Amino acid sequence: MTLQEFYKKTGGELDEVLRRLMSERLILKYVKKFPEDPHFSQLSQAVAQQDYETAYRAVHTLKGLCLSLGFLKLSKPVIALTTELREGNTGHLQAYFAEIAAAYEELLTWIAQLEG
Repeated sequence: MTLQEFYKKTGGELDEVLRRLMSERLILKYVKKFPEDPHFSQLSQAVAQQDYETAYRAVHTLKGLCLSLGFLKLSKPVIALTTELREGNTGHLQAYFAEIAAAYEELLTWIAQLEG
């Protein structure tokens, strides 16, 4: 799968990410490193332990990564959970996390299909 095809699947715009990172080679490098990032795992553990402060830090960092790399399908539930936790609302934590986990797994599948 090409980067253009990848960004169509993720709901992002390759041109917007290119404006930020300046080269497809650099974008590909960071996208392929994304599965190694520990913040989703940290979020998962924090949610399981009901550690809302750690969950907020992890999801906030994940939000920045998603927005920087143009992962719009994943960023939507990540942004929603970030806002909820910032405001101290934990009632929908499990539902938001389930949505994030599904989008995250889908994204990892697409990353694995990238050429290069």
